[in-house]
Amino acid sequence: MSAFNNFVTGYELAVLAFLFVLVYFFLAAVLLRISAPESVLVARYEPPPKASPAVAGWLFESGEMPRAMAAAVVNMASKGYLKIEQNGDLYSLTQLGPDVSLLLEPEEDALARTLFKGYDCFDFDDPTPQLKDAIKAFHTALKNTGYFSEHIAVSLPVWILSSLGVCFALIRGHYWDHGNGRGSATLLALTFGCFIVAVRTIPNTLEKIASYFPGSTAPERPWSGADSRCFTLVVAALGGVLLIAMLSTPVAAVLTAAFMVVNAIFYHQLQGPTAAGRKIIAQLAEYRKFLAEVDADRITRMNPCQKTPSALDQKSAYALAFHLDLGWGEQFVTSIADLIEYAEVFGSTKREQT
Repeated sequence: MSAFNNFVTGYELAVLAFLFVLVYFFLAAVLLRISAPESVLVARYEPPPKASPAVAGWLFESGEMPRAMAAAVVNMASKGYLKIEQNGDLYSLTQLGPDVSLLLEPEEDALARTLFKGYDCFDFDDPTPQLKDAIKAFHTALKNTGYFSEHIAVSLPVWILSSLGVCFALIRGHYWDHGNGRGSATLLALTFGCFIVAVRTIPNTLEKIASYFPGSTAPERPWSGADSRCFTLVVAALGGVLLIAMLSTPVAAVLTAAFMVVNAIFYHQLQGPTAAGRKIIAQLAEYRKFLAEVDADRITRMNPCQKTPSALDQKSAYALAFHLDLGWGEQFVTSIADLIEYAEVFGSTKREQT
């Protein structure tokens, strides 16, 4: 204990702020989970109305975009609106005619209007401003369902306190004394951004690695550039923390990293469904039970990871949304996830540069 006291001497206010943030987030997450009632699952043979594959992926992933967008794309392909082409771990979409936009769900229509604005094709190869616009329109359409809340008001007080805690730690560590303020702020933003993207996408890469272990029931999925970029972002985030430590003190860097970790984790933990959303999730869980018992294994085994399936149907889209397709569908999600997350975090910067 004495060693810890010596380590944080002079940073007590930042440590107290961190402890308050940690306790606040934990209690808020527990209270939000307590308010969510549980229900008994009964198999449902058809998906509930007003709950598209994109909505299902969004709700089951607690507001994350990659799986929801992948499910929307697969469902659009099943309707003949677009074609998914694959070259290794690179995917491209081609809009097909005639226009069948009346058959699209609202969030799919929002995605189509932005992805194919001025073009009839889109490549998932770079986090472009166009992709950022598509994500924004897609997210807005999903939020308009009223099924999910980000609970911003709950998080805002501790975001402010976390910012003050980081600023105090860095001021105490003389971080702002080195170079200009803009460069120091950019380093912080890039470190935090790389960390956010890495935290959101690394579970997919670890799951892919686990598919090679003995006893795994999931088909082996090939290593892709997306997985390499994920670990690159991890290294970049760690490098940013080390630079902060070099420009200030180890204590300031550790506290900054601690605030980043806690806020990144609990930001998603505090998000949750509304009353209407919980009702839809219960119905979707019943349909998921049916798919898991009847079609999941067939979809996983029949579609090799290296080639886009020749025939995609609505069940394929829901299986992907429910994380039941452990073959091609999971490979598709993994390959586009880091681009989507990167576009969300760094898209505005990319726009300014172009």
